[in-house]
Amino acid sequence: MVTKISGFIFYPYLSPMITSTLSQLHWYTVISPNFEKAIQYALSMDFTALEPGKYPIDGDNIFAIVNEYMTKPLSECDPESHRDYADIQLMVTGVERFGYAPLTGQPETTPYNEEKDVALYTIDPEDLNYLTLHPGEFIIFFPSDIHQPEVYTHQPGLVRKVVIKVVL
Repeated sequence: MVTKISGFIFYPYLSPMITSTLSQLHWYTVISPNFEKAIQYALSMDFTALEPGKYPIDGDNIFAIVNEYMTKPLSECDPESHRDYADIQLMVTGVERFGYAPLTGQPETTPYNEEKDVALYTIDPEDLNYLTLHPGEFIIFFPSDIHQPEVYTHQPGLVRKVVIKVVL
């Protein structure tokens, strides 16, 4: 689905990840009807009150996963990609660093697992771009993105993060 946003043409499968604050998340409802539902859900929920686990939103098309974990050293975090779902990752508490690179034919080191919708990669950290998410911020990864989650910033820390999985 090709979408125009403020005069720009947006190609979801060719566009890079998106990151900003939750107050800007509503701008991305135009990506698809599933994104609109997912974002409306995200903006209406108090994720501090939910127990960790999986929460259905629209069957297999959209669901949320509330996670709590300790961030890890870069060397213990595998870059990954998905084929069926985009990720809207919302930082609730804690700080997490992410690696990012466009998926441009890098070889999978763990072949794609259809049941888990994930392939893993071994990529030199020099070939990834890194950014840090704080509470109240989000990042969206598309199937055209490789991302490396769960990386600590200066030392391991407890994170509460919600990942909303969205079929495009």
